[in-house]
Amino acid sequence: MTDFWNSWWGFAFMLTPFVIGLSGVAIGVYIACSRHFNIMLSALPNSTWAKQQHILGTRNFTSRFYLVGSLSGALLLSDFNIQKGVLDAGDVSNFPPSLRRLMTLSTKLACVGMAWLCLAVGLLKLTGN
Repeated sequence: MTDFWNSWWGFAFMLTPFVIGLSGVAIGVYIACSRHFNIMLSALPNSTWAKQQHILGTRNFTSRFYLVGSLSGALLLSDFNIQKGVLDAGDVSNFPPSLRRLMTLSTKLACVGMAWLCLAVGLLKLTGN
């Protein structure tokens, strides 16, 4: 198994989670820096989650990126958040489908990249390298 980690296959296996995860982060950056950000905020006027997370403001990149990530996670688990009363059911049903797909893709890619990285590091530790 040690030969695998010293080969190009091992290198590709360890590089892949970074490519997948950073692709998700790049989509989040794109949403935070584009017109999609204002569309996202205007699509959730009755949701308390958007108002609570909006406390950091929207002027700098960090707060915009945080807001995109937070709302992406809330939309990914929208049924649960509607039951908790955090998201409004009308806001979620009227949310632009293309933007929702983009936001959930961003979150899913980041989560898959992190899970793959944890698995890869665990396998690397098990082989003793």
